[in-house]
Amino acid sequence: MVTGGSSGIGLAIAKKCISEGAIVLITGRSEEKLKTAKLQINSPNCYTYVWDITDIQSILLHVKNVKEALDGEIDCLVNNAGVLLPKQGFLNVNEETWDKTYATNLKGSYFLTQTLCDQWIKAGKAAKVLNISSQGGFCTASYPYRMTKWDMVGLTKGLGKLLAPKGIIVNGIAPGMIATDMIHRSSENVYSDLQVNKRLGLPEEISELAFFLLSNASNNIIGQTIICDGGYTLNP
Repeated sequence: MVTGGSSGIGLAIAKKCISEGAIVLITGRSEEKLKTAKLQINSPNCYTYVWDITDIQSILLHVKNVKEALDGEIDCLVNNAGVLLPKQGFLNVNEETWDKTYATNLKGSYFLTQTLCDQWIKAGKAAKVLNISSQGGFCTASYPYRMTKWDMVGLTKGLGKLLAPKGIIVNGIAPGMIATDMIHRSSENVYSDLQVNKRLGLPEEISELAFFLLSNASNNIIGQTIICDGGYTLNP
């Protein structure tokens, strides 16, 4: 299951996993965007489900519905849903921006992961969780977006240590600036002087790393968040 999977990085991860034979369900808040994503993927192994992960009280119901839609268990969770709202500068942040950012970028993922891990542990099931953070989780943080990404890196370490003995492997990816709608850039214009390699990353580059971390090839990697940012975090 890939949250926020109707576009950008989430969609690329879904496409990659399906191309390798996985059955993938993508979630999102917009039914229309999910329909468009399903048409793009064009595979019987792609399922969609309308779900706002900030609705904490309904998580159990949504998980039940997802399992019924898949006619089986969820083996891997990709916590990809996230928002980058305006007014992120320290002196401009208001309470609404803070609450909405944390609700989507951290709180929803936290309680969804908690619910699924509780079920996996009780069933004695091995599983994987992949948290999509950001290069911002490794830079200075003075506004909600980056702060949630710092939190996600810490959560990945904590859950990695806590859950590995129970057969649940948790890792993360910290993408840099990626050519997606979130930063209003497409793959047709990827120049950027902020990265060492002078270009934005592509969603497909993140999806390749994601598939590796979701596969058995990475089973000895635990609690790590791998930076894929074109060298941005190497800058002084």
